[in-house]
Amino acid sequence: MKIIAHRGLSSHAPENTIKAFELAGKEQRFFGIECDIHETKDHQFVVIHDENLKRMANVDQKIKDMTLNEIKSYLITSGNHVKNYPNLVVPTLEEYLEICIYYDKVAVIEIKGVADMTSLTDVINMIENHMGLKAMVISFNMNYLKYIRALSSEIELQLLLGELTEEVIYDARVNRIDLSLWYEAITPELVKRLKKEGFRIAVYTVNDNKEVMKLAKMGIDYLTTDQ
Repeated sequence: MKIIAHRGLSSHAPENTIKAFELAGKEQRFFGIECDIHETKDHQFVVIHDENLKRMANVDQKIKDMTLNEIKSYLITSGNHVKNYPNLVVPTLEEYLEICIYYDKVAVIEIKGVADMTSLTDVINMIENHMGLKAMVISFNMNYLKYIRALSSEIELQLLLGELTEEVIYDARVNRIDLSLWYEAITPELVKRLKKEGFRIAVYTVNDNKEVMKLAKMGIDYLTTDQ
């Protein structure tokens, strides 16, 4: 089972920041580093979970309504051990990818918000233009993933889900999209069935060691954690 750092090593530094990504990069146990991306007003991609800056920078403005320079002008004010890292700002996708390459980690990129579906072409181009980068793209939005699959037959894709339906299983199988499930929805019977149908299975977000061991025994492929 391969372990992925959720928003970087977010238990040790504010989530989705350069410091969180660097700390995760230094840990050998992590196969990959996960991040979330949104598109800015001037069509840049920044790494942040929320659609606005309120929680992380105490600024009640939406990412889509701000330019990259405007976003970079605000410091991160929230997150684990934030006082130890006083000058953090929202990173760009480019900065995150460079860290993944430097530490030889798989970039696990969750697409949160884009201005238009065609913006996904820019994301894939950015990934493909980084020599040596290993990446997978994940999203709760099946349409994003279908669009990306039409662009690239090679890139690994995962659909994030809270619960699974037969329609989703069929759609994912046809489009060669793997499944990333909320860990409490996982059962040994479900894992056995999905494996038989050719899926790689991921779970999120697991921070209890007993749960980690239980899921490993089930044959889960990827596990995302904050720890």
